[in-house]
Amino acid sequence: MLCLFCLIITSCKKQSPQLPSNKGIEIDKNEKSLLKINHQLTIKEDALLKKYVERNGTFKKNDLGFWYKIIQSGTGSGIRDSSVCKISSKLRLLNGKILKSELNQFVMGKKQLVVGLEEGIKLMHKGDSAIFVIPWYLGFGMKGEEPLIPPYTSIIYEIKLLN
Repeated sequence: MLCLFCLIITSCKKQSPQLPSNKGIEIDKNEKSLLKINHQLTIKEDALLKKYVERNGTFKKNDLGFWYKIIQSGTGSGIRDSSVCKISSKLRLLNGKILKSELNQFVMGKKQLVVGLEEGIKLMHKGDSAIFVIPWYLGFGMKGEEPLIPPYTSIIYEIKLLN
């Protein structure tokens, strides 16, 4: 009976996972090349945006890579994840062309907005107005949002946080 008990316990033990034999620590040359190209594009875009914000007032650069300026300070509370937010927004290109103006309601932290805008709104308080200059890699990326926003296009959001 004791032998049967020991046999049952040891047979139920889960085997540890094994790595596939073809997995190595070698870095793919194509991946390395694409990372280098992406880094160069990012540096070029940041230089372009830096010139833009220097011509257009006092902006601060966020660690993530977008630029922002609080136009008007509100008196409301700060924004947290899962907060329901309502904004009035104007989206335009760096050349000033207005792409759309709208009222939008979303839940913070649910990735309903582009990364740069969502992270920017986290810096705001209810009632604030701000301008965000968002590079393409934190906006609509390599694909854009055709037909409105072409690929690799940096954008400007003028935001009023309503609630």
